[in-house]
Amino acid sequence: MAHYWALWLLVHVGGRVPLPILEGIASGGGTLAWWCARRLREVTRDHMRHVLGVGASQHDVDRAARDCVRTTARGYADFAHLSRMSPEIVREAITSFDGLDAILEAQSAGHGVIVISAHLGAAEVLSHAAPALGLHFGGIEEPLRPQRVYDFVRSVRATPGVRYFTANLGGLRAARAHLGAGNVLGLLVDRDVLGTGRPYAFFGERALMPTGAVEIARRTGAPIIAVWTLREHEVGRYRLVARRLDLPPATGDRAIDLDSGMRAMLDALEDGIRLAPGQWFPLAPVWSGLAADRISEPHPDNPGPYNGSDGERTATNGA
Repeated sequence: MAHYWALWLLVHVGGRVPLPILEGIASGGGTLAWWCARRLREVTRDHMRHVLGVGASQHDVDRAARDCVRTTARGYADFAHLSRMSPEIVREAITSFDGLDAILEAQSAGHGVIVISAHLGAAEVLSHAAPALGLHFGGIEEPLRPQRVYDFVRSVRATPGVRYFTANLGGLRAARAHLGAGNVLGLLVDRDVLGTGRPYAFFGERALMPTGAVEIARRTGAPIIAVWTLREHEVGRYRLVARRLDLPPATGDRAIDLDSGMRAMLDALEDGIRLAPGQWFPLAPVWSGLAADRISEPHPDNPGPYNGSDGERTATNGA
């Protein structure tokens, strides 16, 4: 019940605090939490070692790991403020949306569009801005416990013109129907939240990864478009990047088609997270429960040192 009242105070009290002040408090709290909680340091350091690669210095790893926790804390500030903002106002906070035309074009084809993303940057901005962007959006969300907390979170997230589907049997059926009607269905694909994932190489080491997006795409023929919502340096401003995934042609063998589709999706997921490692904010271990053998070397490119600026990297290879 303490969780419920903490969220209630955040929304009804914190939501009235100017966003720059609230984000400043959140960022400071995230930094303090990282230094005080050994578990947070261990998990986020492990994540950043995978993302930054074996050549990253301990200084860069720690700096990015702290940014991950700060991004999580800033996400709570978003949660409090987005509920008070109309889709049009959220749309105005988006400084650029590279690839929006690809989503609108795919949506207009009437076959439905699967939008994948990650716990990266400000992931909820897209759903709040969707009606103002011309997107008929629905998102699959993780069930929370206790039920009172889940109901409260759903009420805060509620945006006119946007649907949310619980990740259970009934919710997934409704989500499939939403997609089948030619709409946009959003999923976060960087964590095995439901415990039904399968092992795949992710940043060079096996991790249990959710397969639902690829399974739905293979069954329905709906295209997959990856969308990353990155925080800009200015508080309350966001940059969105969308890229369509080209899945390998289907062979008719479900296992082979799933594996090839997952590899394409995970390649896109890795590329998206590399855009801003310090903005990737899962705080539960991604690589756990499997043998800790590295399957492949980290990304062969040299994306540059971590500069700690809004969680992004400095490019040194011309990218």
